[in-house]
Amino acid sequence: MLRHVAGIAEIVEDIEAAVNFYRDVLQLTVEFEEGSGYADVMITGVLHFGIWSRTRAAEVIYGDVKAVDRVPLGFTIGFEVDDVLKVSEVIRSQEGRMIQAPKDETWGQRTSRFFSLSGALFELSETPTSRKIIQPVKAI
Repeated sequence: MLRHVAGIAEIVEDIEAAVNFYRDVLQLTVEFEEGSGYADVMITGVLHFGIWSRTRAAEVIYGDVKAVDRVPLGFTIGFEVDDVLKVSEVIRSQEGRMIQAPKDETWGQRTSRFFSLSGALFELSETPTSRKIIQPVKAI
């Protein structure tokens, strides 16, 4: 059902402060376009790590920046799946708390989102250009 962890993102109130922290304090490479509400952080060992402004997350998930109070601060995890609609239906049928029905995003993914039992935000994504992980990840 779930292929792999596709990415992790931190949802923050102040994206510029977060970008500065990751870039200047943690000394990581950060790609950020002013006003975009999203930044990519380059870090070895993670397929995708992002910083997401809470306002932009509300706009993407709920279609309304005024829904910002419905988006939890903290980390969100995304899972790559073969069929977003099918997995979303399984979660919903098991009393999962789906908050965004499957939709096609402007950046080329099909996504849906749900809250875990603890209230954490999760994403399901179907990415046609996604690479498949063909062997277990090992650290030495």
